[in-house]
Amino acid sequence: MNFLTKSLHAVYKINFIGILFVLVSGCAPTEKQPSKVFLSPDKNFAFKDAGWETEYWSNQENYSDSILKDTDAKVLVITHDSLQTGRIFKKVNVKPYAQYKVSGFIKAEDVSTEKSNAGAGFGLGKFSSRADTVFTGTTAWTPVEMTFNTEGDDSFIIECLLGKNAPASGTAYFKDIKLEELSSQTLEPKVSINLEAQKEPMSPYIYGQFIEHMGKSIYGGLWAEMLIDRKFYHKPGTLASPWEVSVDSTAITLDEKNGFSEQALPVFKLDGNQIFLKQDSIAVKPNTNYVGRIVYKTKGSFKEVSIGLEALNSKNTVGFSIPESEAFVTKEFELHTGENSGSLASLEISFEGKGTVTLAAISLMPEDNIEGFRPDVIALLKELDSPIYRWPGGNFVSGYDWKDGIGNPDARPTRYERAWNGLEYNDVGIHEFMQLCEILDAEANIAVNTGLGDAALAANEVEYFNGAATTPMGKRRAANGHPEPYDVQLWAVGNEMFGDWQLGHMPIEEYVKKHNKVAEAMWAVDPDIDIIAVGYPGEWNDMMYQNTVENMTYISEHFYRQDWHAGGLLTHVKQMPDAIREIAEEHRRARREIPEIADRNIKIALDEWNYWYGPHEFGLLGTRYFLRDALGIAAGLNEFSRQSEMYYMANYAQTVNVIGAIKTTPTDSWLEGTGLVLKVYRKEFGTIPVAVSGAPEPLDVAATLTEDGNYLTLSVINATHQEYQLALDFITEDIPTQGIAFVITGANDMVYNDVTHKNSIYLEETSFELEHNSLQVAKESAGIYKFKLN
Repeated sequence: MNFLTKSLHAVYKINFIGILFVLVSGCAPTEKQPSKVFLSPDKNFAFKDAGWETEYWSNQENYSDSILKDTDAKVLVITHDSLQTGRIFKKVNVKPYAQYKVSGFIKAEDVSTEKSNAGAGFGLGKFSSRADTVFTGTTAWTPVEMTFNTEGDDSFIIECLLGKNAPASGTAYFKDIKLEELSSQTLEPKVSINLEAQKEPMSPYIYGQFIEHMGKSIYGGLWAEMLIDRKFYHKPGTLASPWEVSVDSTAITLDEKNGFSEQALPVFKLDGNQIFLKQDSIAVKPNTNYVGRIVYKTKGSFKEVSIGLEALNSKNTVGFSIPESEAFVTKEFELHTGENSGSLASLEISFEGKGTVTLAAISLMPEDNIEGFRPDVIALLKELDSPIYRWPGGNFVSGYDWKDGIGNPDARPTRYERAWNGLEYNDVGIHEFMQLCEILDAEANIAVNTGLGDAALAANEVEYFNGAATTPMGKRRAANGHPEPYDVQLWAVGNEMFGDWQLGHMPIEEYVKKHNKVAEAMWAVDPDIDIIAVGYPGEWNDMMYQNTVENMTYISEHFYRQDWHAGGLLTHVKQMPDAIREIAEEHRRARREIPEIADRNIKIALDEWNYWYGPHEFGLLGTRYFLRDALGIAAGLNEFSRQSEMYYMANYAQTVNVIGAIKTTPTDSWLEGTGLVLKVYRKEFGTIPVAVSGAPEPLDVAATLTEDGNYLTLSVINATHQEYQLALDFITEDIPTQGIAFVITGANDMVYNDVTHKNSIYLEETSFELEHNSLQVAKESAGIYKFKLN
């Protein structure tokens, strides 16, 4: 996953320093409004109150409201004393499939730029106009007109720019902006379907998922461990540590050569008294059993170790004697909370005696954990029913040594990981991930480190997963409890190595050599595996195709979409199908133009895709998702059906908490609206795309047959604020006029699920009966309509 998505960079890579504002009405005309919308502000005008926005990083002092001599209204004065680019913009709702004209006045004063066709001007966001007027030098008030077609968008951005097309200096003024509707269509959606015009079946891996070691994706999400820093990466008692201690932290020494872990471990000295450690704010449930273990060694004379779990109205303590041994010992324990215990508890560990105690690890989990994973999250993962999981990253993998995640979990080192500036506890490694795949009956897609890693690291990892128990790495795997090879088929060679945010990033001219070395080393270990190469549209892909095509089976792409658009629901939703289609077209272009791949069918592994914006309510990148995002994911699945011959896999990123389809608290979990879409479409949407024709606008319509050919499934996304009747111009005696509908919707497009309202975005499963061969489509909905074929 990229830190700042490339799609974001493509539009907003310029650092906007200035702030501009424009005077214009807040909405497009409707049936009951005049076709012209005009605002001529008075002297009390405040642009932000009228809905105008500025980039938050802009230098506000460069701009002011002024009343000029030749006007009785406030206008914007924008002054740059150096070459800069600035804007202020407004999101304006319009009708889809309509034509509009924007007009206004611009006045320039000493505007200078280093490039031609640059200066002060208006902009229309993503839309272009044949009139690309810019102003330099000093000019009088000059009218500007721009026309554009909205196509499938229901909003646009109107901009005033000083520095249009290139940075500029000087002063610019903007006033009297007017929006006119020139023409619009009456939308009466109607489609026809040709059951005989079938495309290549959709890959089941379109419903893949992606898990990365970051934020609360695993620790605090999937994994059931309740303690923080359970292996004492931070010295107990210090500010960075969650562990309180009964002694001054300066009296605690660190043993780097402890014989148990390569990580330095804390050593406590007792003079015949008692010491304790305590971690509080541990989320618990009442009347629940918890299991744990403690790993320590002692030297001297000790009576016992006592471990207690204390919550409101509840305290449970266990104790056991300390054997006379200076070797590390592991003691398991059980604790429970009472019927009326509070929701937060503290764990306290105490030793009594004389000598030294070295602590290696402490663990605490609910007793009902499933091989260390949370049962509630496992249940939701089973509902998603993803056939494949990509792991362990993401940016994370470019600094990851897989060997840190094998062997005794209590002895594995905690590492500071540089990709996301966090701690990696290494409690979840290869064996735990593969156990998860087994629990979920899913396949594994393993990413190897081509950032800071090398060919030997990758080859050894393949051997650890897939080698016989007689091979060096296979023998090591067997010693760690799994004699049989895992036989992982799908391997990703690197992650986003095109990006300068990636650890180990290098120019494409160098990376193609590294890819070849790594892929060849992996295939030398297991020639039967499939390899995914790092892709990115444009020169990077061309170079990869031209120089590494013999060392790839598939090629990856990633994309994320934000809400930095004009704000309309249609505009927001169509970002997903647009991106999926554009990526497919990019690879079709490459197939046409690059001889090396002309006769090869290298499909796309879209191993990261999602929306990424909004409030981070669930830790690092723990983005909340709204109904509009769920509709976008559904529209994306429609597009995958239309591009079925191009895509081998698509991994929703990420599964839990971090931009996840599942969100959790420490003791609860639920599906986001995006997760509900993935669950329903995985189960109910067909697999064999059939041709859809007609005029579905403004709806997004896709059709498939189920694998057995018994059902026609019609997926209809209505990303508008009104109900539509969809005429079905294909009903014959073979297609009935009734069926079952699975409709995902909510009160409005901005509702979301949370811990107290888990079904604000919900599924309605009902029967339907066509009237006049017309389907009633609810507003703000994504629906699958299933017809049992005769």
